Amino acid sequence: MNDQASRSESGDKAHQHVMGPDGKPLFVLVPIGEYETLLKLKGIASELTRARATLTERLGGAPAKVAHRIADGENPVRVWREFRGLKAVELARAAGISPAYLSEIETGKKDGTFRTMAAVARVLGVSLDDLAPPADEGEKRQRERNALIDGVRAQVRMLVSLVNGSADFNTAAVRRTVTTLAADAVTLKALGSNPDGWLDGVLTGAREVLDLVDQAEGDIIATAEKAQRALETIVSKPIFQPPEGASRLEAGVEKQDISATAAE
Repeated sequence: MNDQASRSESGDKAHQHVMGPDGKPLFVLVPIGEYETLLKLKGIASELTRARATLTERLGGAPAKVAHRIADGENPVRVWREFRGLKAVELARAAGISPAYLSEIETGKKDGTFRTMAAVARVLGVSLDDLAPPADEGEKRQRERNALIDGVRAQVRMLVSLVNGSADFNTAAVRRTVTTLAADAVTLKALGSNPDGWLDGVLTGAREVLDLVDQAEGDIIATAEKAQRALETIVSKPIFQPPEGASRLEAGVEKQDISATAAE
């Protein structure tokens, strides 16, 4: 080591540099007071780094370990609670529910009301979607199909109401309704759902309705009143009355659909 030293100005104070054989500085000699101050600043910086890491972990997005636990079937509320470092009683108190109720939610015995789950999500700092258990693919497809069937039924009721109702007959509203009805019916058939062939009749009736609406709007049928009477005859046909099992798919039928899809 070269004993040669040089002095470097830093602010109002001079620091002595101890140079190495290659002429580059190896050490800086500073007053003891400055050295102790630097040690304190280093400790403070370390504490800030640890605090920032803890805050990020508690408030940040779902890490891989959270996603994996939920994907493996663990209850999302429990996983997120443990990730946030909360005891069950702490979460229950903050969400305004009893620990027993929270336990039933975490063990799957109860689903929890919308208001309860919203409160739990707020305390955990996540969205309601983050607390929803991962849907089984078969269950997801069944929910989608049931929602479409409910939509078809609702559009049928709307169509009948527009045709048979006491309000002034509106061909534009009928066209919109029957178009939505037909789209949902086609989607359902594409998903392999057609309870007792019901959707075939619905689509046939929908085409007849659209044909008559086209005629009415093109003045081929002299008056809207005459078109309405003709439409009343169509929507009164049995084809627009769903069979007993059309409101919800039977589990057995759904399993057959899934098995058939898997076989393909």
